[in-house]
Amino acid sequence: MNVFWGLVAVVGAVVFLLGANSGDAAQVWSIYLVNLVFWSGLAVTGPAIAGMMQITEARWSPSIRRIALTTSGFLPTSFILLLILYMGQTALYPWVTTPIPAKAGWLNVPFFWLRTLGGAALLFAVCFFFVRALLRDPIPPDNPHDRANRNRLSVALLALWLVIVSLWGFDLVMSLDPKWYSGLFGGYFAVSTLYTAFCLLSIFAIRANARGQASIPPAAVQDVAKLQFAFSIVWMYFFWSQYLVIWYGNVPVETRFVVQRFFVQPWQTLAWVVLIIGWLIPFAYLVKRLTGRPPQRHAPLFVIAIFGLVGIFLERVLVVFPSVSADARLPMGPRDLAITAGFLALFVLSRRWFFSRFKPVLNLPHTGH
Repeated sequence: MNVFWGLVAVVGAVVFLLGANSGDAAQVWSIYLVNLVFWSGLAVTGPAIAGMMQITEARWSPSIRRIALTTSGFLPTSFILLLILYMGQTALYPWVTTPIPAKAGWLNVPFFWLRTLGGAALLFAVCFFFVRALLRDPIPPDNPHDRANRNRLSVALLALWLVIVSLWGFDLVMSLDPKWYSGLFGGYFAVSTLYTAFCLLSIFAIRANARGQASIPPAAVQDVAKLQFAFSIVWMYFFWSQYLVIWYGNVPVETRFVVQRFFVQPWQTLAWVVLIIGWLIPFAYLVKRLTGRPPQRHAPLFVIAIFGLVGIFLERVLVVFPSVSADARLPMGPRDLAITAGFLALFVLSRRWFFSRFKPVLNLPHTGH
């Protein structure tokens, strides 16, 4: 399988390089950016979830915490992909060639890349320190000094995660349209990233059980589903809060952003697809699932988690593409799919490398209370 995923990654890279040097470079860099923020967000949020479990002393499933760490295998690749994004800045960010005087103190090339690359390097480094500390952790943890060190790393990781991921929302995504702004967008971006990470964690937990890599009881899988449900609601709450302020403010520079996505095709249809498969269907299923005893079979949860991931990926498309170009089209062509498949392949290969190198998941019985 590694050979297969390697070939997919190579094909995606070749297609991207050809497209980036074509007359349709804006479309190619747009799908590149969508994939970059989506997969990088998942990679860095896995350790952040483990950090949350560390601080709250959540012992309901040690395997869940270790599974969450495995997304960090993509972080070195993510940093390289961030460096590559520098070459596409003129195709994506209009303020690079046409500075905006009122925002030049923030939106200028040196400062933009200093905080983007410097922040990512710092966050990724703390992630790796935390992952190493946690993988040395015996089960159950028994050294108070080590536990205090892990708690300090968790606090640093979560603080950096919130700041850097929010900045990704403001800098990498919102500044694509530098005349539009929303003070809530950074928080919205961080919350939606956390939602996707819990969706992915549900999938990983189910697959780890099916493959015999871990012994995760139905109650622990149910707890992950509860968190997935909770953050789907928080995501929609942040969206509604942002929309409501724009609606009653009725300021043209703000409403233009909403009108372009909710009332102009093909983005109007995409917006409804995001709402239905990213939130409405998962909400309806999880409400029913969480009102009874934890089911023994998790196939429906697996599908619902995929819906959540696809929904947020399409939401990133909805936010990015109309901002880059008014003539942008839906990224459903062979080239767009090949580039997306290439990112998926890199994520899968990076996580497999992490598994083989660190062997993070131990097949242990449930030790929670």
